[in-house]
Amino acid sequence: MSALATALDFKQLSKDIYERGVTNIPDLLPVRWADELDEDVGLQFINALKVEGGEGVAFRGWSRFYIELYPERLRGFIELVTNPAVIELSREILTDQYEIVELGADIPLPGAPDQPPHRDFPLPDPTRLHRRLTSLCINASTVDVTPSMGPFHIAPGTHFDDGSDFVKEMFPVGEKKETYNQRMVPRLAKRGSVSVRSGLTIHRGSKNNDRMRPVIILGVVSREDRAHSATIIERPADYIAPTLKMSQAFYDSLDDALKQHLSCEIVADTTSNLPPLKTPHSIEGLVMGKAPM
Repeated sequence: MSALATALDFKQLSKDIYERGVTNIPDLLPVRWADELDEDVGLQFINALKVEGGEGVAFRGWSRFYIELYPERLRGFIELVTNPAVIELSREILTDQYEIVELGADIPLPGAPDQPPHRDFPLPDPTRLHRRLTSLCINASTVDVTPSMGPFHIAPGTHFDDGSDFVKEMFPVGEKKETYNQRMVPRLAKRGSVSVRSGLTIHRGSKNNDRMRPVIILGVVSREDRAHSATIIERPADYIAPTLKMSQAFYDSLDDALKQHLSCEIVADTTSNLPPLKTPHSIEGLVMGKAPM
């Protein structure tokens, strides 16, 4: 392990996530890594905007987008997923059988307004019944976030809240919505630092008055249910579970120890003939800002 990873107390980090729904690991990766990430995400975003029919991006509110990413087109992908801190914390919370199922980026542009408070998916049964977390959301900003860029807001300790009276079991409304807004704590991300949270912790993006502010999202789940409930969608039979897309050549280049933790789909022979990447992963309540009241 690296010196930083050796110094980390993964049981304490796990406890932080279970108690607060979020933890932060400062300076986990070099600033150079984040700068390259910013360049690579920017290129993939431009390509996503060119996909026919607008299918390359998912709207997350006005001037705010989500895109899926090709791992092999991020120079820092392997450096992230093989980082001892990412591996050990995933094992600590999700067991040795954890799976990496999602790689994407949230991209708020200048003019993006506040999002409504929400969680990323309804409470899965293992969490509802046994208070067992079955997924982690690992975030890394590609820039040093300033207050004018719109910091990420999160309400610590809300990941076990029932949510059965939320719209779609994801969006608190009425007085509860205002209560969650009051509990929000701003977080100003730094290049090279990583935050790890439960997608169940109530959170929101805030108004961006500055430059484009990408943050990558690595989704890691336990194999018991992949953190998805049938209540996420209205037609479960039509639902396609998230999975990484990559070429056969890139997959073949990966270490076997990493392969066993990837949920992936081969979509091309080589990197050069990867097809335009579509992004079906949307959250209805965030589309064009039409969130529940």
